[in-house]
Amino acid sequence: NVTEALDRAVANGVKNLVIQPTHLMNGFEYNDLVNEIATYADAFESIAVGEPLLTSDEDFQTVMEAIVAATAEYDDGKTAICFMGHGTEADSNGVYAKMQTLLTDAGYANYFVGTVEAEPSLDTVFAAVEAGEYDRVVLRPLMIVAGDHANNDMAGDDADTWKTKFEAADYEVKCVVEGLGQLPEIQQLFVKHAQAAIDSLAK
Repeated sequence: NVTEALDRAVANGVKNLVIQPTHLMNGFEYNDLVNEIATYADAFESIAVGEPLLTSDEDFQTVMEAIVAATAEYDDGKTAICFMGHGTEADSNGVYAKMQTLLTDAGYANYFVGTVEAEPSLDTVFAAVEAGEYDRVVLRPLMIVAGDHANNDMAGDDADTWKTKFEAADYEVKCVVEGLGQLPEIQQLFVKHAQAAIDSLAK
């Protein structure tokens, strides 16, 4: 875990520490990490923490272009392409609505963004898809890693999953259980944030 990694860095005599989190947004977990790192301030000469994936407007644009490119093969006019985020009670939950607005404004009217644990909810996404004229639905996680939520809440066979809800409404459903972290554009964006953190130490 983080504490073990920090303790190992101290034991190894690291003087300048750069940490690049793989969080999607500046939410509770990112803040918890920053706070834990702060308790080690005296153990290093300098510490820099990279920004989450979705921080600047440029970040949002890069991620939007990446997810559109990753799903372009399904964009046939009759397919609703839905992304499932985690959702949070933190103010940063607004990233999902912002991504939806970006997609819509860019002309991707058949792209929909929802969350498992916050708003927009599955019901919101479902209603938006129902309002269109679609035969098929593609589901993909808007998460760095396709883990428990992607496999169970999105692509699982239980009665309350995203897949099941759309299938029950007679849509042909395809689940793409791949995290954003598998996309080269996303990897490069994290590298860019890490480099910015490194550069901040030189100032």
